[in-house]
Amino acid sequence: MTGDRKKEIVGLFLGVAFLLYTLFTTPPTGLSVTAWKAIGVTLLMATWWMLEAVPIAVTALVPLVLFPWLGVVPAKVVAPNYAGNLIWLFVGGFALAYAMESWNLHRRVSLLVLKICGTNPKMLILGFMVATGFLSAWMSNTACAALMMPIGMAIVKMVQEGEGKSDVEKKAATNFGICVMLGIAFSASMGGMATLIGTPPNAVMAGQVAQMTGTAVPFANFIMVGAPAGIALLAISWWTLPMFFPIAALDLSHAGAIVDEELEKLGKMSRGETITTILFVGTALAWILRPQLVGLLPSVDVGGKIVPLKKFITDSTIGMTTLLLCFVIPVDFKKGRMVLDTSLFTKGIPWDAILLFGGGFALGGALAKAGVTTYVAEQMKSLAGMSSIVMITILALVAMLLTQMTSNTAVAATFVPLAISIAQGLGVSPLIMAIPVALGASLAFSLPVATPPNAIVFGSGLIRVPDMFKSGMTYNLIGIVISVISMYVMMPIAFGVRL
Repeated sequence: MTGDRKKEIVGLFLGVAFLLYTLFTTPPTGLSVTAWKAIGVTLLMATWWMLEAVPIAVTALVPLVLFPWLGVVPAKVVAPNYAGNLIWLFVGGFALAYAMESWNLHRRVSLLVLKICGTNPKMLILGFMVATGFLSAWMSNTACAALMMPIGMAIVKMVQEGEGKSDVEKKAATNFGICVMLGIAFSASMGGMATLIGTPPNAVMAGQVAQMTGTAVPFANFIMVGAPAGIALLAISWWTLPMFFPIAALDLSHAGAIVDEELEKLGKMSRGETITTILFVGTALAWILRPQLVGLLPSVDVGGKIVPLKKFITDSTIGMTTLLLCFVIPVDFKKGRMVLDTSLFTKGIPWDAILLFGGGFALGGALAKAGVTTYVAEQMKSLAGMSSIVMITILALVAMLLTQMTSNTAVAATFVPLAISIAQGLGVSPLIMAIPVALGASLAFSLPVATPPNAIVFGSGLIRVPDMFKSGMTYNLIGIVISVISMYVMMPIAFGVRL
């Protein structure tokens, strides 16, 4: 029996033991039996995911079985999580990636990126992280990851191609793929920390502060706190990812001449490449400029009420529009060949990743519905009386831990009002308590279900859950420290308040 198989067996029975414990013991005071059961299912799923006791996608289906059987959430409430709005954004992103691969555009793009960024593996990783982090500060983290993932996969495939590599070189090439994918996922979340529109927790925080205190959170002032935290965390993760996954043996010094040679072989862009490029650029611009574009659309009559059309159009609408166009735009009209064919549904979409994210949605929804999040919030009231540094550290830490298994938006919506109430009770600025919750809710690096960018890169097939967990949890904890330091240093400058 191999070591991996032993780990799987231990994980299988350990997860079941956690569930049985919650089923046959009395819940802690203030926690309902239903919530206690939901925690048991959460522990089971977390254990199976981290130790890979069963296939990842199979664990993601656990909510469909256990929540109805245990009376936590009915099946009709659980099932829609597996086909939610963001799920279809993923599908659209994977369709775009498959179109690039089908027409060999991914190879041309990867060669151009190598030519621009050079052939130093670490600088290539930095290029992906900086580009992703910058974009995610202004657009959806999810759309940003969906945009960068196919380009990253193209580069990785090129690096991993070729024969005659030693085992050490093959391992370094594998690690390079892990670094690129994790770099894209992590920097999408880190970049989102920088602005109020970069990620939902920041927007939730600003909205709650305005509603509960009547004071707006200026966009530029928040950047002075959020941007240093995001940039510092991105820099640290770029520097240390190759320590978790060594790439020193990867030699790309000879690749310069090969890149030029391969670009010459590709020749002029084919019609398929050209159309796919237009679709890619158009989708990217639509994702980036969606708020401005949909704001130009007229309102519609819905049941006698005039509703702005922009409320109906999301990033997933754009992604699925691209998918539809791929099936109706002809590359060869006479032969009836379109940009994509039905092989997309058998080869291009990683359904295991789709199930994985659906399972994360189902789990997060059940935790909120069962009252687990509310219970944790109630326990946080005991923070009153502690120093502000200790309080903001604990608030950020709790938000970070909860967001690994549930929606970061839900975590922010639950804990920001609590943080504001604590601040008002202590007579300090609400921003001192509210901002750390928003920043902590963005530190979702340890599991594929923690945040959509993680799920998207997991769908590449280049990383495993243990790879993400061992590096991600480290950055979660480092992120807490950096967020607190940024608060301590920048709050007096940005908002004129001291901790």
